[in-house]
Amino acid sequence: MAHESFAAQLSLFGAEQLRRIAMANPDAGIRRRELARIDAAQAVMGEMTEEDLAFSHSGLCQTCLPHARPCSDDLVWQRRSGRFHLVISPGVIINDEGRAVRVGVPYGTRARLIMIFLQTEGVRSRVVRLGRSMSAWIRSLGLPVTGGPRGTIGAIREQSLRIARCEFTLQWSGAGARAAEGGRGTETIIKDQRLVSGLSLWQAADEKGEGGWSATVELTREFHEHLKEHAVPLHREAIAYLKQNALGLDLYTLFAYRLQRLREPVLLRWQALHGQLGSETTPHKLAYKLRQVLPEVLSVYPDARVEVQRSGLRLLPSPPPIPRTAIGGFRLIASPARN
Repeated sequence: MAHESFAAQLSLFGAEQLRRIAMANPDAGIRRRELARIDAAQAVMGEMTEEDLAFSHSGLCQTCLPHARPCSDDLVWQRRSGRFHLVISPGVIINDEGRAVRVGVPYGTRARLIMIFLQTEGVRSRVVRLGRSMSAWIRSLGLPVTGGPRGTIGAIREQSLRIARCEFTLQWSGAGARAAEGGRGTETIIKDQRLVSGLSLWQAADEKGEGGWSATVELTREFHEHLKEHAVPLHREAIAYLKQNALGLDLYTLFAYRLQRLREPVLLRWQALHGQLGSETTPHKLAYKLRQVLPEVLSVYPDARVEVQRSGLRLLPSPPPIPRTAIGGFRLIASPARN
């Protein structure tokens, strides 16, 4: 199926006809992927409730965490989108030998799911409830509870520690930004601060995700206040569908923020996208990977109008992924003053 016309195909043929077409494909792998895409698209196009809403800060929709583990835990991570800058500095803990060591910046799909969960709950309350146990919380992220070196328990624990210990800077710069210090045209909203407290879970549970457990964490006051004013609505079903793909999650949140704000088409060149997303590869490799994952992203944002061109990604004005009427009385659309 051509990803540019997925919404049109659903509207024209209906989900059941598309399923029959997919079932006729002799390749089992392609057949499963197509059926999953149809189900995901149908889920995001159905009637919404408040439980279907997720949120992310507008700045964190424009710039992203690393896709893979950085080569060094000492690395300071930086990404830029226009006038917005994201800087993440690795945190420090005392290890079992009594030495101060850096834990590195958060990365990968697990870190993204944790951040979206914290922001989704944080829109409603500065105190975020995680659930009755670590295993229950992992399931709430849409993940299975598994132990061992490659299990979700260890991965969630590690990424939670990195998020809890790292310091974040969110900054807008340029002539259009309000001057924070002496009229220099730079506004720093959050500088060298942790976004959350109480999320240090690396010793919070046993290999089954049970045991000692802190059921709540707190967002910092500054981040909470800014999040409430600049939260971008997302669809939980879209996040769940893309939960195993870091680039897919990055593109979905970027589109959710950017497309609804456009007045005319804009071309994001590969080099600019490379400096904006969480990719550590070359712009050429990013372009290849983006072409592979874009159909999955547009399955869960069927109204997105996006074209892949040789020089970059062309974005066209599109409806938001969440209709404004579905958000109810919340003031949760990102401020148009930040672009």
